[in-house]
Amino acid sequence: MKFQKFAFALTLCLCLTACAPGGTAPSATPAANPVPPAPADVPPSLAVDEEAAVTLFRVVDGAEEGNLLLAKLSRNMGADVYRLPAGDIPVTLDGAASEPSALEDGMVVEVSHNGVTLESYPAQFGQVYQIAGYSIGSEKDPAESWYDLCGLYLQVLDALWEKDAGLNERISQAAVDLSGAPGGLTESEQAALIWRFGETHGVEAFAATFEELEEGGYLSFEPLGEDAPEGAAFTHWKDGCFFAIEAGEAPVGEGDSPAALAFGAKKWRSSLGAYFLHDCSAVWDASGRLEKYVIGAEMIS
Repeated sequence: MKFQKFAFALTLCLCLTACAPGGTAPSATPAANPVPPAPADVPPSLAVDEEAAVTLFRVVDGAEEGNLLLAKLSRNMGADVYRLPAGDIPVTLDGAASEPSALEDGMVVEVSHNGVTLESYPAQFGQVYQIAGYSIGSEKDPAESWYDLCGLYLQVLDALWEKDAGLNERISQAAVDLSGAPGGLTESEQAALIWRFGETHGVEAFAATFEELEEGGYLSFEPLGEDAPEGAAFTHWKDGCFFAIEAGEAPVGEGDSPAALAFGAKKWRSSLGAYFLHDCSAVWDASGRLEKYVIGAEMIS
């Protein structure tokens, strides 16, 4: 009898202990294990098992302001031209930690990002984790090229815009033909350069040859009259101006240097309104940077 009373008292004590406010009742199912945090070196928008996308670009313009205009050199993304504010994005130069101010127009850069492209033109990245810049002559450069060739041609196009400025007065469009420009511009570099030229001057700029303008119905033709040769007409572009850069013959002197590039340039508004730059040459210094360009002759019609 005493043993039964003792067992009952012990059972009652255990029940009271388990159900008391300070006690802990056993759980019917074990608690789920918490998700371990991502390692510190994994970017916040990437899963632990994902890797950042890496795309190779050329800086076409904007390095000085920290607002990069990029022409794609890789083939792993759809858009060719991107805009990227460098801001607080981590930057390396030739593998060493650096600053956005170390980036230059003409430089090859690798951008690490989350693979998301925003629908705009130029395109924009969803999120960028790092910009890796490479100095002149780096193995990252896909081919031997003229450093900052886009910068040279932007200077030339801007100079043409200022020459006889009445030719491009009150225009809304500009066609730019870079198909014959020497130096080996890629299609994406041409696209970025043309877009930047249009942005700078507040016009819609697009790539086209003079023949494509004719075929596209951009030009107007007015017969010259009875005394003019048969089929002769006054041709003009009411809403736009045509710009072109083409290969030239190297002039005697600096143009004979292996580090010189010969070219010519022109703008055209009508049969009686055009401006030409002849026998031009651009010179790169011993470090590989663009030094200057010179104009051999100018003509107006």
